[in-house]
Amino acid sequence: MRYMRTPKDLIAVHVPAEDLGDYNLTQCGWYAMDDGDHVILGPFESLAQCDRAIRDRLQATKDV
Repeated sequence: MRYMRTPKDLIAVHVPAEDLGDYNLTQCGWYAMDDGDHVILGPFESLAQCDRAIRDRLQATKDV
């Protein structure tokens, strides 16, 4: 069984088209990034969707 890595901090970040290359991404949108600027989840169409995914991810890692 694989366990999800426990993130130290996840934050929602909007990545516009002009910054896609900085994060090695192909789609602009909202992403959950860890404290090392690594993309963990996304893209999402809205901040609310991204926040919900972060909450769900943190809850899943807490339950393990």
